[in-house]
Amino acid sequence: MLQKILGAVVGVVVSVVVVMVWQTITHMIDPPPSDLKMSDPAAMRAYMEGLPAWKLGAVIPGYGLGAFLGGWIAALVARGHGWHAWVPTGLLLIGTFANVYSLPHPIWFPAVAILTILAGGWLSGRMGRKTV
Repeated sequence: MLQKILGAVVGVVVSVVVVMVWQTITHMIDPPPSDLKMSDPAAMRAYMEGLPAWKLGAVIPGYGLGAFLGGWIAALVARGHGWHAWVPTGLLLIGTFANVYSLPHPIWFPAVAILTILAGGWLSGRMGRKTV
């Protein structure tokens, strides 16, 4: 049982790291303004409302990749399939809901992000079965 819990925890860590690295890369490609205060909710809202669609869309593959790699690693560490792969996916979904709730996004963003995360989680569960 400890190994299953460890698998889920490691999977969550991998998911978070993948998403953070992906977002860091997208910010390196097209950085936010240097005077943007990320801790200021009003400034962040204004910034998000002005983002072009491509920049919002660029972060979505990172969510799917995070769900996939986190779930796959969780299944490998836990040496099983099932709920292990869905723990990182579920937490990414919760994070996406919180993000969409707290900052303005176009209507398409949550739908595409959620479907991408679910696809990554599902695929990781399938891959976990084949490699375990």
